[in-house]
Amino acid sequence: MSGPGSLELDAGELRAGAATVDITPTNLPIRTAGNLTLTVVSKIHDPLHSRAVVLDNGSTRLVLAVVDSCMISREDLDEAKSAASLATGVPVENMLVSATHTHSAPAVYGCHGNDAEPAYRAWLIPRITESIVLAARNLRPARAGWGKSDLPTFVHCRLWVMQPGAAIHPNSAFTGQATNVVMMNPGHANTNKVRQTGPVDPAVTVLSLQTRDGKPLALLANYSTHYANAPPQEISADYFGEFCGLMARELHATHLNPGFVALMSNGTSGDANCSDFSKTNWVVNPVLVAKAVAAAAMQALAEVTYHDWVPLAAVERRVPFNVRLPTQEQVAQARAYLATKVGDRPTRTWEENYARETVLMADWPATKELKLQALQVGELGIGAIPCETYGSTGLAIKQASPFPLTMVISLANGCSGYLPPPDQFNLGGYSTWRARTSYLETGAEPKIVERVRELLKRLHQR
Repeated sequence: MSGPGSLELDAGELRAGAATVDITPTNLPIRTAGNLTLTVVSKIHDPLHSRAVVLDNGSTRLVLAVVDSCMISREDLDEAKSAASLATGVPVENMLVSATHTHSAPAVYGCHGNDAEPAYRAWLIPRITESIVLAARNLRPARAGWGKSDLPTFVHCRLWVMQPGAAIHPNSAFTGQATNVVMMNPGHANTNKVRQTGPVDPAVTVLSLQTRDGKPLALLANYSTHYANAPPQEISADYFGEFCGLMARELHATHLNPGFVALMSNGTSGDANCSDFSKTNWVVNPVLVAKAVAAAAMQALAEVTYHDWVPLAAVERRVPFNVRLPTQEQVAQARAYLATKVGDRPTRTWEENYARETVLMADWPATKELKLQALQVGELGIGAIPCETYGSTGLAIKQASPFPLTMVISLANGCSGYLPPPDQFNLGGYSTWRARTSYLETGAEPKIVERVRELLKRLHQR
C-alpha cells in the first residue's frame, strides 16, 4: 500500500525522450519582438531552439516543449501540436508548449511596433512539431524526480507606485486606462519610486529525467523572472538558452549522455524581472542570471528522489473571456491622430503606439477563448496559462494546489496578453493598458486561478 505522499506502484515502465531543433532565423535582417518600437536586427548573438520532452508510463504520454520565442499564438501552437499528434499519437490536450519570452527572438505574434514576420512564422511551426516528433522517437527507459530551490536574487517586482504625476501615461482614450500611478521599470536612480505593487515567486522548480543507470536525460526548469537583457540589436535566447547550456555542462552531459536536453520555462513573471530597482549599483546580464539559476537548480537536484514509474495525466479546459475593446469614438480619435501625427512611418512614442493598437483592435471579437491546462508527473503538478502572469497569481495557484510541488508556466499554449489581478487596474501602468498585449476583462485573473486550481485538483483526485 502507498502511504501519504508516496507514489502508487504500477507494472508499467516509465520512458522518456528528448530532442532539440535549431530555430535560429536564416534570413536577416528580421524584426524582433518585445520592444515598443520597430526593431530590426542583422546579427546572431546565440542560437534559438525548440526543445521537447516526451514522457510515457505505459498508459499515458505527455509532451513538454519550450520554444525560444517571445510569444506564439494559440493558432500557431495548435497547428504544430496537431501535426505532432498525427506523427506520434499523443493527444493534443496532452501537449504543453510554451514560449520562453526572450525579447530578442523574431516576431511571431504582432504586438506594439513590431508586426509578425510571416515567413519566419511559417518556417517555425513545423520545427516545433519536429522537436516533439524527434523526442518521441528517442523514448527510452527512464526515471523521474522533482524538486525546488529558492533564488530571490534575480526576481523583483518591476511595477512601482510613483509619486503623483511621475508615472508615464499616454492618452487614456488610447490605453483605456484613466488611473495611472504605477510605472514599469522606473530605473535605479529614479527618486520618485514609492513602493512595489506585489510579491514575486523566487522558486526554481525542476523536473529531472535520467536514464535507468542515472545518466542525465532531460531537465525542465521554471523560474519567474522576465528575461535578462540580452543584446537588443541581436538575436538571442537570453538567459533561457544560456541556462540550458550551463546545465548540460554542470551535469557532464557531453560525456555521460550527449543527447541530454535542458528546457528553461518562464514562470509567473508578468510583473517581475531580474533588476532590483531599490539599488543603484545593480548589475545584470544573461550569463550572470543563468549561472545563478543553474546553481539553484543543482541545489534542488541534490535533494531529488527518482522513481522508475510515475503517474502521468493531463487535462485542459477552454474558457471564454470578455475583451476590453475600444469604443467607436476611441477608434475614430486614434485614426485621426495617426493620420495627422504619424502617417506611413513607424510609431515612435507611447501615444503613437497605443493609438495604433486601438485601431488594430477595432474589429476584434467581444470574447476570446483561452486554453487552460494542468499536467501531472508523479507528485509534481504543472499549471499552464497562456498569459504573462503575475507573481501573486502563481503563488495563489501553488498555495491552492493539492500537489506537494507545483510549477506554473506562463505563455503556454498561446499568448493572451498580461493577466493583472483586478486590484492592479486601480493602479494602472503598462501591463493594464489596452493593447494586443493586454486585453482580457478586468476580472479574468481570479477566474483563471480558480480554473487552474480545479484542473490540478481533478488530476490529483485521480
